[in-house]
Amino acid sequence: MELQLTPRKETRLNSKQRQNYWAQGLVPAAVYGRSLDAGVCFVNAKKSSHWHVGSMFDVKWSGKAYKASIDEIQYEPVSHKVVHVSFHLVGKDETTHISVPVRTVGQAPGEKEGGMIQVQLDSISIEGKPDMIPEYFEIDVAELHIGDKVTIGDLTPPAGCKWYQESEEQAVVTCAHIKVQPVEEPEAPAAEVSPEDVPAAQDESGESTEDKEAA
Repeated sequence: MELQLTPRKETRLNSKQRQNYWAQGLVPAAVYGRSLDAGVCFVNAKKSSHWHVGSMFDVKWSGKAYKASIDEIQYEPVSHKVVHVSFHLVGKDETTHISVPVRTVGQAPGEKEGGMIQVQLDSISIEGKPDMIPEYFEIDVAELHIGDKVTIGDLTPPAGCKWYQESEEQAVVTCAHIKVQPVEEPEAPAAEVSPEDVPAAQDESGESTEDKEAA
């Protein structure tokens, strides 16, 4: 999929200008890369619902073809619409590193044993040429039982790529028991004490004060 980047002259936009561009589906964006000068542009974000950090696109910038990965997405806090994007542009023959989201596939037998698959590492940093780096990295969990885990050292990077600054001991996916929180029983309310149940006060002689008053 090729994404259209439209260069813009304004380096700063006021609120009214932003609203006008957003109404057209255009979002301010920044571009940078090792082999080009940083710049600003607009990007059509009408189909941005599936974008994420690490999403990759074919783009043209200053008449040249690049691979672009999303390095940052900013959202409007209430509507959650995209309001700004930062793109890292890479020449197709350059080597780069990109954080790629992790996905699990398959049914783990540990889930039938009362366990749950937990993704410990949301993304993995992969180094290689942009055409060789996948948009997602899938991990098959079909062999995981309770207590098992998958580490970086257990995984094979995509063809033509290698892990970038990842520890082989880092756990990526685990299968663990589901912890059930004990339900605490509410404390019984304190019993009400009627005045008749309260013993009468006594003086030093052992006679109750109520008996003295009656006398």
